[in-house]
Amino acid sequence: MTSDTFEYLQSKLNGFEPDTAIVLGSGLGNFTSLIKNPIIIPYVDIPNAPIPSVEGHQGRLCAGIIGRHKVICLQGRTHLYEGMNPQFIAQSTEQLKDLGVKRFIATNAAGSLRSDMPAGSLMLISDHINFSARNPLLGAQKGASFPDMSAAYDADLRQKIKTIAQRENISLFEGVYLMVLGPNYETPAEVRMFRNFGADAVGMSTVPEVITAVHCQMQVLGISVISNLGAGLGSENLQHDDVLRTVAAAERKLELLLQKFLEEE
Repeated sequence: MTSDTFEYLQSKLNGFEPDTAIVLGSGLGNFTSLIKNPIIIPYVDIPNAPIPSVEGHQGRLCAGIIGRHKVICLQGRTHLYEGMNPQFIAQSTEQLKDLGVKRFIATNAAGSLRSDMPAGSLMLISDHINFSARNPLLGAQKGASFPDMSAAYDADLRQKIKTIAQRENISLFEGVYLMVLGPNYETPAEVRMFRNFGADAVGMSTVPEVITAVHCQMQVLGISVISNLGAGLGSENLQHDDVLRTVAAAERKLELLLQKFLEEE
């Protein structure tokens, strides 16, 4: 993103300063229906903004009020496998910080690497493994060059989410998310290897944004909707349409969890 992008967003937000950014992953765009007095900005109208090409990503920003917070939701993201430069993702996240964002919430659809964490589950991300061989901080950047990633996913925010999930009777796993470049699904051998690495779920997003958000000194929270069992753990062939259907079925649980979090935190 360029200065033209930032100036355009500022003009459209018209003085609205979000404190929380929420990235809505594949099939999770309905969360924006909870926003009061929404300001809607299609990506196609934003100068130099990338346009998601993957089904399930609507491609617009929605800003407004949910609970006690001023939020800006990214209804869809671009992925490295679409040919996106990771530094561009860094610039986009940095501009959220410049708009006033202090808390960054990432959601995604991910494949389970555990037979006891079935499709339709929610997994709170406690840590991640960057297996994409890409880093958004390469080259010129703002701030320190070597951000500490030892506590990337804020422990206090995770505890608050776990407390809400327990009270609302929402089953919530917790584990390590591993990012691959994609766009193919993993082989059974890769699934076994990733499990041996200590990963619990695998996906093709989130990590570049989180690295940048930590670099920008934002508080980070991450939640995966488990869309399928990894190859070799189930009998089904993996199809993107099936992923979207599973995510849609689990979406209400995630909506409730985030809504309560924004109302109470």
